[in-house]
Amino acid sequence: MNAMNIPHSYRRPLATVLCGAALATPAHAIDLLQAYRLAIQNDARYQAARADAAASREAEPQALSQLLPNFNANLQRSDNSADITSRNILGHPVTNRQDYISSNYAVSVRQPLYRRFNFVALEQAKFQVASAEANLDRNLQDLLTRVSGAYFDALMADETLGQVLVQKEAYAAQLKSSQRRFEAGQGTRTDIDDAQTRYDMILAQELEARQNVDYSRRQLQLITNQPVHQLAVLTPAHLQLVEPQPVRPEEWVQRGEDVNPELKALRANIQAAEQEVAKANAGHHPTVDLVAQRSRQQSASENTINQGYLTTSVGLQVTIPLFAGGYYTSQARQAEAALDKARQQYEARRREIDLAIRKEHQGVAQGVLKVKALEQAERSADQAVYSNQKGFQAGTRTVVDILNAQQQRMNTPRDLANARYQYIMARIRLLSLAGSLSEEEISAINAWLDKSGRDPEQPQPDTAGEPIREQTPPSTAAATQPSVLLLQSQRRFERRHVVLPFHVTARNCGNDAPSPFAVSGVPALRFPLIERCVGTTI
Repeated sequence: MNAMNIPHSYRRPLATVLCGAALATPAHAIDLLQAYRLAIQNDARYQAARADAAASREAEPQALSQLLPNFNANLQRSDNSADITSRNILGHPVTNRQDYISSNYAVSVRQPLYRRFNFVALEQAKFQVASAEANLDRNLQDLLTRVSGAYFDALMADETLGQVLVQKEAYAAQLKSSQRRFEAGQGTRTDIDDAQTRYDMILAQELEARQNVDYSRRQLQLITNQPVHQLAVLTPAHLQLVEPQPVRPEEWVQRGEDVNPELKALRANIQAAEQEVAKANAGHHPTVDLVAQRSRQQSASENTINQGYLTTSVGLQVTIPLFAGGYYTSQARQAEAALDKARQQYEARRREIDLAIRKEHQGVAQGVLKVKALEQAERSADQAVYSNQKGFQAGTRTVVDILNAQQQRMNTPRDLANARYQYIMARIRLLSLAGSLSEEEISAINAWLDKSGRDPEQPQPDTAGEPIREQTPPSTAAATQPSVLLLQSQRRFERRHVVLPFHVTARNCGNDAPSPFAVSGVPALRFPLIERCVGTTI
């Protein structure tokens, strides 16, 4: 595309779009670390996991209570009335009413001495608490991964929208250029149709890109429970492309099997299931309790005053199960099946995590190479645009060639940005699977973001009014902001276009009317030229 086709009033909104909609980051922009801290306070899923862990911790003191002394006090007082009927010497019935008060006070204590079931239950509770703590850690790792994924998905959506907007403006300018060239007799209707097709397609892509921006923002808001408007952007110059350490995936697999919180929880579940088997078998064991009681019974009536009895008893209570109809045997079989299930669940998940670790390890290692390759591809695409524009001036390239080169130039930055985010997320997932993802790691990644509220690669103010001078071909320096570099490339070619040699061609119009005299480079210059020869070139 010839960037000279974009009038001054048309170019400035483009820079505004780039700065305001896709690239610029205000001072109050939220960064990754802030998003994580909001999420840990407000994420409903993590808060539910914390509540579940708090409830599970109570299993141990509850089990311990069954092994401690049990004290009871009983108090009873009653007012009694009795009608006693007898016969006198004459044989007549005589009724006498007696009223009396009775009371009973008792204190008892029971100390379990041997209860196999309760001892096993206490050990089981410890494993259940360990499983709950590991699950809470797993949910924290999951929260770190989810908030990071949502954050970088939002950044990718922003970058995609910014690139689409740049592409839209470029296609609009190309369409206008093709129309002007056709009117000047320099282009064809096909050029207009090709440019119109590209423009219509980019409009559809813009709608999709805006939907993705809105959806990604809502995904992040779902986790943080806070409105999210602006995000700190990734600074490619700060991005650390490093291979996973250690290099060998086997070491990461071993680390995952040792400290992955999900596997730790599953191992604790196996141990708890083993204790459940022991609990079922404990039903066949006798129980021995130490029992002591001290009680006082007291009554008062018309014939007795404060008559009472004081009783003290101490003894052992032994209970021996003889026959329970096969209940405990059935419980043992059920517990054995549950234990086998727990073991198989652990093994299945261990294999899945091993595979996932190897995948993410490879993703990190290949991500480094992919980012570097796409950085080179971006420089090559920039050069291709320049070469096609030069070829178009020489008559060896068509408008379609320029459009294709521009599209590739715009697709490459998108692929590069996506590769950077994929590398970051592969690194985060690898650390999570290995049980090593923490706030410190999130803080280290957060240092790769621009939190100052300004973009170091922000486009420079419009220079249309400045003196025009010859520019060198595109630099081979590494690109950092794709959309900005595209705009800069267009502006560089805008200046080149003025100083390049131009062709003057006269053609026979079939009458004596002045023929258009065109100078390559837009806006086109037209001079009246009366010439009846065909194909004359100056």
